[in-house]
Formats: sequence, C-alpha cells, structure tokens
Amino acid sequence: MFDGVVTFRSADLDTIQSSTAGQQQKYQDIWEEVRAQLRGLIDQGLVDASLGEVIDERDREFRQQSDSYDQGVTSQNQAVRNVQQAGIEGGALMRQRASGR
Repeated sequence: MFDGVVTFRSADLDTIQSSTAGQQQKYQDIWEEVRAQLRGLIDQGLVDASLGEVIDERDREFRQQSDSYDQGVTSQNQAVRNVQQAGIEGGALMRQRASGR
C-alpha cells in the first residue's frame, strides 16, 4: 500500500532475470578460459597429452550440467515473467474496476 494505492513493481524481477543470465554467461566464459589454457599447455607439450581426454570428459560433464541448470533458469525466468504479466493484468483490471468501467 502506498498512499492508499496498491502498487505492483516489477523492476526487481527484471533485475533478478538479467543478473541470472549474466551469471550463466560468466561461468561459461570462465570454463572456456580454463579449458583453453589447459589445451594450450598440452599443445606446448608442457602437460601430458593424456590430460586432453580428461579435459574432454570434464567438458562433456560441464556442458550437461550447465545445460540442465540453464533449462532450470529459463523455466524460472518464464515463471517470473508470468508473475509480472499477472501483476500487470491484475493492476489494469483493478484500475478499471476502481474507475467504474
């Protein structure tokens, strides 16, 4: 309640969605950098080439787990958008009813 008026503010929901998407990109970028550095060490002969198989396996695991996480985040973001839309529509209906329409 704000001065007798019910308000629905969705800016914080937008912030949650955008920060989550930013975090997803950040962890993907970090993994890509680590993987590239390890591959570079192998290519330079500084690390045993058999490590490449381990890196490939870890990369597959990372991608599977991050894909699963990303799907969950996408579902969460859709739910947040649904809440926003319900709030917007509900607010519009309340304004219509309050104005006698």
